[in-house]
Amino acid sequence: MTRKTAVSFLLVFFALAVFGIIGVGAQIGDDDLLHNTSWTFQNLVTNVADVEVGFYNTQGSLITTHAFTVAGSTSFWAPTYTNLDNFEPLDGSLVAQATQPLASISNQVAANQTTGKVGYSTYRGSTMKQVAPTIYVPILMKNFGNKYWTEVSIQSTASTGSTAINIHYFDEKGNEVPGSPIAALVPAGSALRVAQVDEDILPDGYIGSMIVEAIDTVTPLAVVVNEFTGYPERMYDEFYSYEGMVSGASRVVLPAVFVNGYGVDYQASTSVQNLNGPDKVAEVTWRFYDTTPGNPNASTEILSFTEKITTSKSVYYPEVDYVQQLKDGYLPGDDAWVGSLVLESTEPIVAIVNELNLPYHAASYVGLTEGKTELFFPLAFVKAYGYANTSFSIADMSGDITTPVSVTVEYIVDKVKCPTCSNTSDTYTFSNIDSRYQPEHLNEELLKIALSPDGVFVGSIRIRANKPINGIMNEVLGDYNADNMTSFNAFLK
Repeated sequence: MTRKTAVSFLLVFFALAVFGIIGVGAQIGDDDLLHNTSWTFQNLVTNVADVEVGFYNTQGSLITTHAFTVAGSTSFWAPTYTNLDNFEPLDGSLVAQATQPLASISNQVAANQTTGKVGYSTYRGSTMKQVAPTIYVPILMKNFGNKYWTEVSIQSTASTGSTAINIHYFDEKGNEVPGSPIAALVPAGSALRVAQVDEDILPDGYIGSMIVEAIDTVTPLAVVVNEFTGYPERMYDEFYSYEGMVSGASRVVLPAVFVNGYGVDYQASTSVQNLNGPDKVAEVTWRFYDTTPGNPNASTEILSFTEKITTSKSVYYPEVDYVQQLKDGYLPGDDAWVGSLVLESTEPIVAIVNELNLPYHAASYVGLTEGKTELFFPLAFVKAYGYANTSFSIADMSGDITTPVSVTVEYIVDKVKCPTCSNTSDTYTFSNIDSRYQPEHLNEELLKIALSPDGVFVGSIRIRANKPINGIMNEVLGDYNADNMTSFNAFLK
């Protein structure tokens, strides 16, 4: 492939999690579940990017490559991806190299061939900013609540050989689990899949956290965690993913949390990990805001409290006392609350949020620790395939949330999907948190040029702001009797 600039300009790694690139029977359960993935690339600059992807099996062998270009954004669906036609069902990983900076996500699809149920989850491809020799994982489960399970995929970014790693498990009280750490080898380029159901040192009902370390302290790793319900029947009523984190911060923003939210029983949970625990206990202040769309007082704190976290803690909001305080003190007589949360800590922390709309819908995103004046969502849509829509939430990361943020949101059309559609943009201001549901946002007269004649938009989003911002994207896909919700974090520039 001819490159316009040095390959080292950006190297994007993808640990394709539990299910690999083309469907195979998963590591646990029976063979009724068929797994597939799609991946989307978004170019972050105006120059066309030359891209080359390499596909690796679990033994670390490069099985094929594919070269292509990306101007705006482009997507591939594994079952119809011609470069993989000559291979048996594949469980593996992907590494992409590009001449321009890229953002990318992977959507995982798990279809139960017996019941017909389908589960979706999304994670971000890890760029060089999101890989490191030490990775932090805030929540893992082994039949927690007789329902929840996790699997972890660990990818080595080495170009040759194998990377020796240690996997440290911690319980919910912050103690390292007896028998931890567990040593393992990860072949270069491949992803090692670690299912918590197979870890004998973990008790039934386990919930806790993990730290993954490259023993050489040099080789960067990428980590993806899949959370799911339904084992061993493999129903996947809930299916969601998040990426392991390379560093923490003293301030973490969670732009979407709720109790009975939106009148359709949306719930949330948060898992927080103290990166210096258990040696240094973190004093964490939780600050709650009511960010119901259109609320003019979204930057007004409505509840706060401080607690100590040794190593990690997980909170399911409907079951904790302070949520009732919030409802009694701020929303008397109203059981529904949609808001945001800021965590302020004396030690660096990371956090994730699980969004739940039971019994089928679940998504996960990583707490926001930094902001930039430009961010990207590689995939967004309105009525794609007749049923798929997206919404985003963006947060003021400056620390001064009382001063409004001015943003320009640019909708970038996937010209392969709609050659006659044109890019368009919208400009507005908000305070603290802003959420936009694309079918409503793109129905404004100003924005209709981005829609195809049948009202469909498929593409990507770029947002520019006068202050540092960050955000998340929620996708709503397919049948409401399946896990049709998924989420991913924005890419920053």
